[in-house]
Amino acid sequence: MPMKRRKILVILILFTMGWVSLSGASVDSIPIMKSLLGRNLSPDIRLRYLTKICVSFWNTNPDSSIWYGSQGIALFNEKVSPVRIGKHSFAYGMAWENKGKHDSALFYLRKAEEVCMSAGDTFFAFRAIEQSGSLYRIMGRYDTALTIMIRTLEYFKKKGDKFQSMSALFNIGSVYLEQNRYSKALEYYIESASYDSLLGDKSARAAHLLGIGNVYLSLGELFANTDHDKSGNYLNMAENYFRQSLPLFETVNMKTGYCFACMSLLSVIVASHHLPQADSLLKTCRDCRDFPDPRVQSGFKICLAQMDFMLGNEKDAMRMLREISCEKGEIRVLPEFHKSMLLYARLIWNAGKRDSALTLAQKSIQWARHHSVTTIAIEGLDMVAGWEKTLGRYDTAFNLLLVSRQYRDTLNREISKEIFDQIELRYRSEILQARVNEMAITQKYDRGRLFLTYFVAILIILVLGIILITFLLRHRSDNIKRLLSEERARFAENGKRLMKVEIQNIQLEKLLKEEELKKMQLEIKLREQELVYQTIVNADLNQKNLTFAQKLGHFRLRMPRKKDQDEFSQTLADVGRESKSDPMQQFDLLFKQMHAGFIDKLLEVCPDLSKTELQICALLRLNLSSKDISQLINITPASIDGTRHRIRKKLDIEQNTSLTSYLMSLK
Repeated sequence: MPMKRRKILVILILFTMGWVSLSGASVDSIPIMKSLLGRNLSPDIRLRYLTKICVSFWNTNPDSSIWYGSQGIALFNEKVSPVRIGKHSFAYGMAWENKGKHDSALFYLRKAEEVCMSAGDTFFAFRAIEQSGSLYRIMGRYDTALTIMIRTLEYFKKKGDKFQSMSALFNIGSVYLEQNRYSKALEYYIESASYDSLLGDKSARAAHLLGIGNVYLSLGELFANTDHDKSGNYLNMAENYFRQSLPLFETVNMKTGYCFACMSLLSVIVASHHLPQADSLLKTCRDCRDFPDPRVQSGFKICLAQMDFMLGNEKDAMRMLREISCEKGEIRVLPEFHKSMLLYARLIWNAGKRDSALTLAQKSIQWARHHSVTTIAIEGLDMVAGWEKTLGRYDTAFNLLLVSRQYRDTLNREISKEIFDQIELRYRSEILQARVNEMAITQKYDRGRLFLTYFVAILIILVLGIILITFLLRHRSDNIKRLLSEERARFAENGKRLMKVEIQNIQLEKLLKEEELKKMQLEIKLREQELVYQTIVNADLNQKNLTFAQKLGHFRLRMPRKKDQDEFSQTLADVGRESKSDPMQQFDLLFKQMHAGFIDKLLEVCPDLSKTELQICALLRLNLSSKDISQLINITPASIDGTRHRIRKKLDIEQNTSLTSYLMSLK
């Protein structure tokens, strides 16, 4: 919120692993090429140098990358080969992508695809297609992105290009992760990671650890409110993967990847509510907080805002979230941004800016519904429904809760289909390790076979032996896979049943709590009405008795006997004394029993309130009008209004805020 980092990792892995394959130039050769540009070179050679320089600035200086790219675009009308035009269009499109200008990036990537395909350079044509898919993913067009990426994956696998196959698999996993399809994301990340041992690329290994860790982080956040044990296990697994990636990023000197890993690790620690540990990590990663990439800076800001909110520092959290809300570019299309905006809306609501809070929350809800980010949609709908209920718009609140329930049911169905327990995750990891070992053995065998070709006789014997062993191993492997498939299916079925029972129990418990709450609220309302009625009756009775006593006083002298006159006078005196008793004394006693702590809370806010003002506050808390209050405490309605004005001044209540609503909100 979580920052919860992360789903821009596809760009990270492409930049950490792939740019050298395009440029073919070392960093040290860049100054030499810059100096050569000043000489009289052919347009084809000049365009080649500009392409390499454009690529070299992708990560470090996007503005310089775009400038050198534009210099190359000006050479397209010169005598240069179509292949050079296609490669430069690809480099220039990637420069715009790193700058966050998606439309410009997509335009040049499409041009690169068209030119390279026409020139017969299908490799770079599909590289451009793959990057177009990455852009569609960033823009939230997931179906289009998946179609394009699966097409590129099939092509690179057919060509036997392990590096690009690994990149395409990672891209597809990132799309599924943003769609909250965690098992599919993990499946493609694991398959992508299976190439690590073959390629020996530490930066790729670090990126895979980071991607798999983000899947477990998402799972931990998903179960945070339903299953704390499962959530804790997933968060621990995510933390382990992030900590493994940090030294690898340091080894390859990949500052961007290292800062992304620090940001993701901080998200895990904050999600686990280990705030002292989070403070320690912030001190360790102080340089990353100032890293020029806006995604990293915003990620740390979101984490800091969450920490301030957990510690009760709402003003600091609002200040941080206000800065995040002004961010532009790729950060605004990430789920983490809109989740942080929901927190910002909550804080704005608490500060009394209700219209602004509703507008901000509705924007994030609309984004989440449009991009099918179910978890954010549910959180936002529930929050706004509560606000609408507070404002008295019960129909709107009810409709929002219905939509939220539909999304929650959809999410539960997705969980039952997609999420699998730790046993199955551990089992998949074991399969991955076995597959990596098998691929490593195959690679060693291929190298040895090349050497043994010089010994024809020995080679024939070895081939026959290897064929026999391979047949036996394959037969054994098929049996093991069949047994494991049956076991996995049984685990999945059991997990689905347990999840269904768990969801039913949660729903039943929620209904019982709601019924109990309604019953308590009704009982309190009846007691309040009974208290007000009894107090009014006592006050009215006292007034009538006092009136009767005054009217009957003249009849005493009409009695002939002195004894009767004395007894009659004593009786009238008793009636008058009882009529002068204060009915509010009994009201104060019963009100304190029903609303324990209200008077203390009121005096805590404003100790200067008088006894009469406290009584009027208590009667307003019961939602009585000034006329009813004047009847109870024998004060004119005009005096009541004056007292209400003094109370508002003492409590420092804004003019547009109802005094009755304020008093009813005090607990």
